[in-house]
Amino acid sequence: MVRERRQRRDAVANRARIIDAAARVLRQEGMGAEMRQIAAASGVGIGTLYRHFPTRDDLVHAVTGTDLAALADAGLPVGGTAADALREFFTVAIAQLADNRAMVDVLTTGSPADEDVQRCIAHLTRVGQDAVDRARHDHTLAADVTASDIAYQLMGLTRVAQLLPDAAPGTVSRHVELAIRGLIASDVARSSRADATSP
Repeated sequence: MVRERRQRRDAVANRARIIDAAARVLRQEGMGAEMRQIAAASGVGIGTLYRHFPTRDDLVHAVTGTDLAALADAGLPVGGTAADALREFFTVAIAQLADNRAMVDVLTTGSPADEDVQRCIAHLTRVGQDAVDRARHDHTLAADVTASDIAYQLMGLTRVAQLLPDAAPGTVSRHVELAIRGLIASDVARSSRADATSP
């Protein structure tokens, strides 16, 4: 009985170590990380890793599921115009994703039918709808921009984050700004360009 309890405690501790190590390795290396590398980083044998996570997908889901849940909790910042709120939302989301190669890999290489990708797109579409609703009052987004357009702009930025050799904040901000320009109303865009060029 005591031995069984100890074994259960050891199993729980091993699982936690594996998930912690997998999170670190996958965030740094992306989906190309080897299972042996994760086992070594967690201090367990490869057999122990596979007892807890029979497939690579099981382990990846255990790690990225938490990260996707965090992304799914994010929403537009309160206050400000729709365009400014989207700019901030995109910047924060892409900065977080740039530090998490596994999440970027899941979102950019996953099938559109993948449950996690579908859930992410559904959430981003809701965020997009919030922005469209706000823009009905402040008119900062182009009249033909839809919630889906906004969701797919962020998904496109995720791919950009994957390809960027330098994910420094200035580089991320530049690409966010390029995406926002495609969503904002033309008079807002003209005003922004005028402000940028005025002495």
